[in-house]
Amino acid sequence: MFKVFRRLRLLAALLILGEAFLNAQDMPTRVEAVRLLERANAVSLPSGNMPNHKHDATFRAYGLDGTTKDGNFSAIYGKDGDRDEFNFGDYHGIRLSYQGKIFQNAYQAYPPELSEVDHLIPLHIGRFDHSDTIDSIKAATLFGRPAKCIQFETVNGRTNESNEICLDNELGTLVRWSVGGEVIENTEYVSFQGVWLPTHIRHYIDGKLRMEVEQTFSVMEGPIDWAALTPPNATVLTRCSEARRALAQSTPQPASAGPGPWYDVKVQAVIGTDGRVRQATVLSAGRPDLEQQAIQIVSGWVFIPATCNGKPNAVNANLTVHFPPQ
Repeated sequence: MFKVFRRLRLLAALLILGEAFLNAQDMPTRVEAVRLLERANAVSLPSGNMPNHKHDATFRAYGLDGTTKDGNFSAIYGKDGDRDEFNFGDYHGIRLSYQGKIFQNAYQAYPPELSEVDHLIPLHIGRFDHSDTIDSIKAATLFGRPAKCIQFETVNGRTNESNEICLDNELGTLVRWSVGGEVIENTEYVSFQGVWLPTHIRHYIDGKLRMEVEQTFSVMEGPIDWAALTPPNATVLTRCSEARRALAQSTPQPASAGPGPWYDVKVQAVIGTDGRVRQATVLSAGRPDLEQQAIQIVSGWVFIPATCNGKPNAVNANLTVHFPPQ
């Protein structure tokens, strides 16, 4: 992955079905579905080195209680370094990578809304797994433009999901990603250095609008003065020549969610140098009782801490608590 697009998410579009399902597919339909999604990847991923450039975004998070909260993101990508900055409420994070070192301002826990933004920008896209089951491809009109929508089935651990991915006929770009309870809409595409990228993104969870993003891209002329962009009083970290992720040691899951289907809670937290979980927060999806339980549960989890060059290292972590039905 080119570092200038290191935030681009290439996620396999979900996942494991049995061989019987694969054999039941209409293979010409599958071949066409794969071709359409590969084309979407081709037109939105860089195929060579990008020039020095800037990526700016503003975003609005929508709470389930009707409140909104605004933030912004700015990144500079060069051939010899990169810098990104997030502002959201009380959170202000700056990270600069240059000459084998990382410079960052005072460490703060990452709000869950920023994980959501990071999931969306500059583009969330994927490829079909060999065992996805393609049902059909249908013509549609989305945002006033002709499109093709691929319907497919997946098994997500415990339940079958009916999913859909829609692509613009002319540009080949990804317009709508509807997988599980998540919908992402990418609109108002622009061509930047031969790559098509959306300038407007909307994110829905369980049918509710949770995030809107506006983003722009611009080429930077001349050399970049990284020293002038270093955050004041920065903590200086050396890049890890040898890194090890945190390993679960004691992570018990809850016994039951009560009546009803499975309910997963995604928790944003920090795994400290002692392997303990701290500063756990969730992006509420509508079950505050279970979400609060999830925070309490992960706060008791224990990990073998991550290491950088053999030394324990605190890391941000995305943790999931699975509540099974009673």
